[in-house]
Amino acid sequence: MTHFQLHGPAGGGHTLVSDLFLDEYMPSANGEYVKVYLYLLRCLKSDVQDLSISLIADKFEHTENDVRRALKYWEKLHLLKLEYNESKELTGIRLTNEDAGSRPAAQPPSDPPQLSPKPSHKPMSREDTKQLLFICEQYLGKTLSSSEVSKIMYFHDVLGFSADLIEYLVEYCVSKRHKSLRYIESVALGWHKSGYTTVSQAKEQTNLFNKTYFFVLKAFGISGRNPVEAEIAYMDKWMKEWGFSEELIGEACGRTMGAIHQPSFEYADRILERWKEKGITRFSELETLDKQHQSARRPADTAAPKKSPAPNRFHNFAKHNYDIQELEKKLINH
Repeated sequence: MTHFQLHGPAGGGHTLVSDLFLDEYMPSANGEYVKVYLYLLRCLKSDVQDLSISLIADKFEHTENDVRRALKYWEKLHLLKLEYNESKELTGIRLTNEDAGSRPAAQPPSDPPQLSPKPSHKPMSREDTKQLLFICEQYLGKTLSSSEVSKIMYFHDVLGFSADLIEYLVEYCVSKRHKSLRYIESVALGWHKSGYTTVSQAKEQTNLFNKTYFFVLKAFGISGRNPVEAEIAYMDKWMKEWGFSEELIGEACGRTMGAIHQPSFEYADRILERWKEKGITRFSELETLDKQHQSARRPADTAAPKKSPAPNRFHNFAKHNYDIQELEKKLINH
């Protein structure tokens, strides 16, 4: 368990919360994020406090990822600064004086606060938030837990997704028979990494991948069903991580069927992995590689001729037809 240090002005038997936080930050923030921030203020009873992500998570029955999301949210709003070591381990959290409530709320600061009171995108109103969560619950078919609500709001508060994009995100994942928030989060992070900010951008890419998914199933001779999660994971790796074209993926599927005469994502994955190691990115490069393999093989007509089996020496005797009864008479007469 990695501990970090909490730095800030010490309290004295009570916890001060600035009006700036109450008026500008708290109304638009997720409630679970507010709990984490207030707990950090509560821990400032001395100049330095030793804490850990897991301790905070246990305090509120959150996951450690929930706590990290909350900390990154407040860092994005410049209410705190996360400090890391060379191994990228969290070693400290530094709260600003204004936010820690070290100065009485009625007393104005001597310098303008270097804060960004609102996120870069428009915050959702309370009604919009309720509506979004209600829609998500309808798609997922269950009541969301506090940690699940926190994850969904993370898509808006930190990743910058609009309510429409979050709604489409959940709709898309459910249409693929994935209702796990962990899976939905992984898709959201992928969209964020790719720079998707609108529903139209996400639809364009998902339609592209859907086309490839069914192209692969067709290449394997599979029809009448959607790809399952494990198959999607393979295809996403081939397309997103390894960057293979539909043409090369189809070729790997065809070679799989030719080799083992049945669909196998595992077998095709090994083929594509070898091509990746060889640096194959275009079909023309694959043709060159195939020619190199063929030329490296020993031609069949140069192989040593097989020796004919030696004739059985017993076959050299002439066959004779004997009269067994006549032979018996001769033996008796003798």
